[in-house]
Amino acid sequence: MVLVLGVILALGASQAFAQTRPEYIPLGGGVKGVLYRPDSNPSPNVAVIIIHRTANYLQHAGCTQLSQRGLMVLCMNSRFDNNEALVEWELIALDVKRGVDYLRNTQKISKVILFGHSGGGPTTTYYQAVAEKGPSYCQGPNKLTQCASSGPNSVAGLTPADGIILADAHPGNTVNALRAINPAVREGEDKEVIGVNAENGPIHPLKRLDPFNPDNGYNPNGNSNYSQKFQTAYTTAQADRMNDWIEQALHIRAQAAAGNWRFPDNDSLIIARGGGSQAGGGSGANLFVMDTDILCCTVKPQKLLLNDGSIVTQIVKSVRLPDPTRKEGNETFDDGTKNLTVTAFLSANAIRATDSMDYKQIDWCSTNNSTPCALQNITVPLLVTSMGAHYFHLDAEQFYENYSASKDKENIVFAGLLHGITPCNNCPGGPYNNQVTNYWNYLFNWIKTRFGT
Repeated sequence: MVLVLGVILALGASQAFAQTRPEYIPLGGGVKGVLYRPDSNPSPNVAVIIIHRTANYLQHAGCTQLSQRGLMVLCMNSRFDNNEALVEWELIALDVKRGVDYLRNTQKISKVILFGHSGGGPTTTYYQAVAEKGPSYCQGPNKLTQCASSGPNSVAGLTPADGIILADAHPGNTVNALRAINPAVREGEDKEVIGVNAENGPIHPLKRLDPFNPDNGYNPNGNSNYSQKFQTAYTTAQADRMNDWIEQALHIRAQAAAGNWRFPDNDSLIIARGGGSQAGGGSGANLFVMDTDILCCTVKPQKLLLNDGSIVTQIVKSVRLPDPTRKEGNETFDDGTKNLTVTAFLSANAIRATDSMDYKQIDWCSTNNSTPCALQNITVPLLVTSMGAHYFHLDAEQFYENYSASKDKENIVFAGLLHGITPCNNCPGGPYNNQVTNYWNYLFNWIKTRFGT
């Protein structure tokens, strides 16, 4: 009762008593769940699971938006909620499994849909790829870390979901880390010296690769303008720095396994100016955050839902605004530094590449935290949605055009919505005051058309 009351109070009285009677569900294994039952549909046949990697999704907007429309919704937190430093990515499929099994076996739900918002994209697609293909999907000599096919952490025998919705899903926490890492950190300063007498002096970034150097195109007061030459040098150097850290982490792991390291199991990694460790990435040095001309537009015409509810098909340009304030945060420990274990880095924050922005130069299946790799192994119906005031609509286009194996698939951008599925009030082209309702209505109708309610 204490747990149930606590969750209800946290959700707020208006939500708790207006419609969906949220109920805390003890799923075990450190996995938390809140079940939202639809008042308008006492015996639903369709349920939606909403889950992230580390963020708290027990109050995600979709919990109430979809349950108000007649669907059962199970909003979940993985065992790693608010703890990026200790993520063991391959285990997260077992957390999703608890939700799928609960809905099918306890609630007797016939159709389960996975909803992957942001980092929930790689989470849900990883689960589904393993459920459809088995442990062979997440094993192999190319993988930086591998899943288990036997023992208590085995991912064999997962029950596939019936459909997937991606909501501004990113291509992987691994790729986000690749695109956020600042390659201007000098090699001699790219380390930590530990111990009671340790000294770690200030970082002096390489001027030729410093994204916050006005000579390279940085504008601290508005939209930056990086030349193509600088972009190519920068994104290549990002991949080089990521690969260097991968080799260091693999070295530590091998030494620990051989009994030649200070700890027998794991260790910490501190990656200065690598972007924060929290969900969302903190103050990463992503060029396209400062320069909105980078990742501005889809390559091909895509469907765009407008504020009046109409849909047009066109080249979609993001209406997002630049963030010129990343410099200060990127220099700090709290907001600009990866503070991880070796395992968390290799399993959920590392990917091999020779360029951070060229899809063809990223080894998508070197990690299991990879939406493009997973989508190639998923056949259930797929709805790819993205927000027109953010930058993941370019990744969404790649998912849809080049990676998804689903025959029933759709890609649509929602004009003027921010990454959190809220309207951008000061973005050009507005107002976008109808878009939240448009978004959730569209998702509900897509589900209802294919699976009923």
